[in-house]
Amino acid sequence: MNHLFDRKTDSFFGALSYLGYVLFFAGIVVASLHWWWPGKYVDPTQTIATGALLVLLGFLFKYTYHGFQLDFQNRRVREYLSMFGLKTGKWAPLPAFKQILLTSTLRSSEDHDHDHGHPHSHDDEPAPPDMWYTIGLYSQSEEADYELRTDNAEDAHKTIQLLADRLGIPSENRTNSPASFR
Repeated sequence: MNHLFDRKTDSFFGALSYLGYVLFFAGIVVASLHWWWPGKYVDPTQTIATGALLVLLGFLFKYTYHGFQLDFQNRRVREYLSMFGLKTGKWAPLPAFKQILLTSTLRSSEDHDHDHGHPHSHDDEPAPPDMWYTIGLYSQSEEADYELRTDNAEDAHKTIQLLADRLGIPSENRTNSPASFR
């Protein structure tokens, strides 16, 4: 059984993370420019260097994100920033969590930065709101020590069950969606 719970929580660049695809593609085009547009005005060294920089920026925009890790074996927790696959963030001792709480909220589609599975146009009418689920880990205070958010009901339910089982603490489902009654 894996002793590390690792969850990507959100993109560092938000909606701009999709710019990573554009930069990556532009980098490939610019780097190969000297092959399909030869001439005295195209310097291969400059095009390759510029293209490589654009590809690198594309990876940076697309694959930089925040995350959350729980190490059950060493009893520690951290929130981290992952950049180029390297995770940075200080580990802290795992608090004595007392409860895991799952709540849900309706949020406007404009409040988040990804495709949510239904077509709509922002021009004519507002998009229908989406259900968002928050998994709160509580120790002593009324405020959650750590929160994880997702728009996937099944994932939220699996996560609270896994964390409750692994941490040996009770979980409570306070969602108000039909998916919460499965």
